[in-house]
Amino acid sequence: MSLPNGILPEQRARIEANRQKALERLKQRRGGSQPSKASEPPKTGPPQKVIPPLPRTELTPEQKKRIQQNRERALAIQKERQKQHRDATGDNEISLIPTEQIKKKARLESQYQPPSIQKKDYIEFDFSTMKDSRGGFLDDEEKHGLKGVEEEPESLQQWKERQKKEHLVRDLAPPLDLENAPKCFECGSLEIDPNLFTNFREVRVCRRCQKEKQDKYSMLTKTECKEDYLLTDPELQDVALLPRVEKPNPHGFLRMQLFLRFQVEEFAWKKWGLAEGLDKEWERREAVRLQRREKRYQDKLKEMRKKTRAEEYTRKLRNGMSLGERHEHSWLEPISAGGNVVRRRCTDCGIETEEVMI
Repeated sequence: MSLPNGILPEQRARIEANRQKALERLKQRRGGSQPSKASEPPKTGPPQKVIPPLPRTELTPEQKKRIQQNRERALAIQKERQKQHRDATGDNEISLIPTEQIKKKARLESQYQPPSIQKKDYIEFDFSTMKDSRGGFLDDEEKHGLKGVEEEPESLQQWKERQKKEHLVRDLAPPLDLENAPKCFECGSLEIDPNLFTNFREVRVCRRCQKEKQDKYSMLTKTECKEDYLLTDPELQDVALLPRVEKPNPHGFLRMQLFLRFQVEEFAWKKWGLAEGLDKEWERREAVRLQRREKRYQDKLKEMRKKTRAEEYTRKLRNGMSLGERHEHSWLEPISAGGNVVRRRCTDCGIETEEVMI
């Protein structure tokens, strides 16, 4: 007869006996005491063979001595191998890693390449590497190709020329011979302007006379020389004809060229024939300029008249009128445009007029 769950009583008893045996073995492994016979369940199945545990044997002194000798011999062999390895590789350090592992590690280290660290990945604006572009204008050193090139030591003549260009002459050396020393053209003073004397072919004039006679010793720009004295660019660029100085231009990036007035006038008198010749040339150019302007005005007026006649001809053809017929306006009702102003419009041509009603 079976139980409702389908397990026979003999099977249930066998399962319970196996569970008890497993518990006893687990206790023995953990160092527990021997299972008592009272706790054993009654055996209902066939008797099973119980294997007694093996007795724990103690080592004899001879066995312990032999184990110690084997350990010492193994340590001696290991030390001898390490010594041979150090002699072969020249390494004084004791390494317990096998040779194959060392080679494999070295091979992996040689194959591994660490990623390169770039500064731009962490820094967006590096001010230490930024360069002044001077607002987009050309630098004098870059324009002449002098950057990165070792310059030769300049001579005395080169230094004088550079001082003339930069207009940096401060004072002249005191004269040794007072009788033959350069003196001012106007007052005979020894305190002449070093800039004029150095840059404009030894023009000897003191600073006081230069301020008093501005009509003779003042500076002229390149534009003033071209407009007032009718000089050309090739003439102004020739240093042999007209010496000049260059200074920074406050109105642009190009350097400003300054000329001495009386030298420009002397050259212009020779070219045009004194002041009268210059005035005649100016009047001639002014007349030519006015003629050109008048001609442009007449051409535009003629073009406008042609366009007006063409529009009138087109409008008459569009309205169905002959060329000789006169147009009569057909006005609409007057419309007030505010105040006393009345606006009228033609229905045929579309013209509009405004009249003031008094």
